[in-house]
Amino acid sequence: MASEQSSAVLLPANPIEQYVILAKNFHGSAIVSLINQALDANGVYIFGELLEQPSVQEIAEGPDAKYYKLLKLFAYGICSDYEENKDELPELTLIQRRKLQQLTIVSLASKNKRIPYHELQSQLGINDLRELEDLIIETIYTGIIEGKLDQQEQMFEVDFAISRDVRSDSVDEIINTLETWCNRCDTTLKDLEDEIRKANSVKAEKEAAKNEIKNKIEKIKAMIKEEAAASGSATSPGKKETPSYLKLPKKVPREGGGLRGSKVGRD
Repeated sequence: MASEQSSAVLLPANPIEQYVILAKNFHGSAIVSLINQALDANGVYIFGELLEQPSVQEIAEGPDAKYYKLLKLFAYGICSDYEENKDELPELTLIQRRKLQQLTIVSLASKNKRIPYHELQSQLGINDLRELEDLIIETIYTGIIEGKLDQQEQMFEVDFAISRDVRSDSVDEIINTLETWCNRCDTTLKDLEDEIRKANSVKAEKEAAKNEIKNKIEKIKAMIKEEAAASGSATSPGKKETPSYLKLPKKVPREGGGLRGSKVGRD
């Protein structure tokens, strides 16, 4: 029981790692066999680390060079690369052909988040739509890509794809791309900071205007109260002042002391 636990602990987390460890002690034809095993193995889709092993580099020249080229193809290439160089490469097993098709989908998915069916068919050498969809679904189940099929639009919509091995001559290009992206991020961040400052300034101006109006309203209220208080103190205590609009003019008697409508005596 203890030995089983020990061996379980020593199992490599990266599927290719066990082949890398074996490659340190293998040479010649044993390396060729190891390469084929790695290419046929389930769950192994990254081959750069194995490709870099000195014992693998040894077969780059000589009678077994085609197996080195085959491993290099699986590390960096796609189906069309195999078709263009078929004469210099070993014949693929059914498992290897399927895996290369899956890696081709990964490469396409890393460049385009919506891949037309016709482009996939062209790159994979598949004419039948049902076969194409089955391959995509199978590839999704491996975990190396995520997405969904849009059968109406005949598109594969990509949500995620693993990163494939990177050629050493592509490192500079990747660095330049990342630097460009970082510069764009800096520019975008500066623009956002400017917009935030503008928004804060506008907010402060509106708040100041609001407070100014509030202060004016308070002043007007205070003036009205003062005027009301002053008017109340001018009125005699206990005597209610008659509003001006209720005061009537006094009657002025006519000449001779007579009033309108009364009889005046005749001489």
